[in-house]
Amino acid sequence: MQVDAGALLDWPATLRARLLEAGPGAGLQPAHLRWRQALATPQTLHVFALDCSASMLASGALARAKGLVLQWLRWAYLQRMPVALLCFGAGQVQWRLAPGRAPRWNAALIEPLAGGGGTPLAQAVHQAWELLARRAQQQGQPACLWLLSDFRSPDVLALEQQRGPQGLSQVLVDCEQVSAKPPFAGAQRLVRAWPDAVRLALPDW
Repeated sequence: MQVDAGALLDWPATLRARLLEAGPGAGLQPAHLRWRQALATPQTLHVFALDCSASMLASGALARAKGLVLQWLRWAYLQRMPVALLCFGAGQVQWRLAPGRAPRWNAALIEPLAGGGGTPLAQAVHQAWELLARRAQQQGQPACLWLLSDFRSPDVLALEQQRGPQGLSQVLVDCEQVSAKPPFAGAQRLVRAWPDAVRLALPDW
């Protein structure tokens, strides 16, 4: 595969291609990779929204999701990509990183994050959407929302009837355990309702 100098990997488009061409759960292949010119458009703002609720903590998904966020922030730093980090749990939504270039070191920020309480999923999604809509209007900046959650929240029912800002790419990282009883399948419900969203299963490591 020949890639032009200065091209950057377009993660949202890559994941979408993998889903459409190989189906959910398939491995990522070189043919799925999608690239974009670094200087053709403003850099994409990647917003990571991390569910820190009690259900995420109890299942062990929170620890794995934190490890994934650490890897993605490292990738963003190396690519000089702007990021933001939103954490939600215990009825609260907190911005841990304001939009800007990813810090070089993030372990001290991510590792101490505690989990517990309920899942203010709708509140977190709305805050992320508001930020991204404002950035798009003011700066014309493309964006991708990475939502890491087990989606075990009644908020899913309301969010199915809502839509994010136009042109926003959304990746739903499904942290619900296969053995969850009863299964809620919130990520699958939202992917069916949101045409701009793709589902990615949380890696089992």
